[in-house]
Amino acid sequence: MLAPGHIAAYLRKAGWIARSLMTDLRYGGVLRGDIRSRYRKAGAYNVVNSPYSVLAHIFRGRIGPQDVLVDVGCGKGRVINWWLDQGLRNRIVGLEIDPDIASAAARRLSRFGNVMIIHDDATTAVPDDATLLYMYNPFDRAATTRFKDNLARQFRGRGITALYWNPQWLEVFEGDPRWTTQLIELTEVSDPRIGGMDRKYAVVALRPA
Repeated sequence: MLAPGHIAAYLRKAGWIARSLMTDLRYGGVLRGDIRSRYRKAGAYNVVNSPYSVLAHIFRGRIGPQDVLVDVGCGKGRVINWWLDQGLRNRIVGLEIDPDIASAAARRLSRFGNVMIIHDDATTAVPDDATLLYMYNPFDRAATTRFKDNLARQFRGRGITALYWNPQWLEVFEGDPRWTTQLIELTEVSDPRIGGMDRKYAVVALRPA
């Protein structure tokens, strides 16, 4: 028999799952389940879905009306769902290296004129008008380094900011004087599924040259 504390945790988890499914369905389909990456040689990790429960905490007060939002390694597009669910009219770009996953996300979100899904290697494909990036630890260390250096060249004149959840390779940015980093604990997230490094994200900002 489950203890009362375990029952309460189970009910909280079930509640978050139900709310996630409802949001997924508003945007064309259920997005549950991870997909093993076919592009590990390029440094890409598996496709996973960011839980909606943390996104309000990560993006609170950080998105302006003129921001161009880019999901780096967007996978099936759940973060884009959340942006749309907030009523954002910003230009939104998802970058995904797997062509099948990118095509599925593009079809599902095709009714939204402010959304573009690009099939490309996100380490080199960030659009020039981007202002705010989101990423859920999409790459290995080598690819994260390549991504950081490409951003530093591309945006050296004006800088750029990334919100890096589960920042396993934050050291790549911390060791580079061109960048500032701030590690933040997600203390207010009530979703019992969130633990470990998923309780942290980093604000990573390129200093303008």
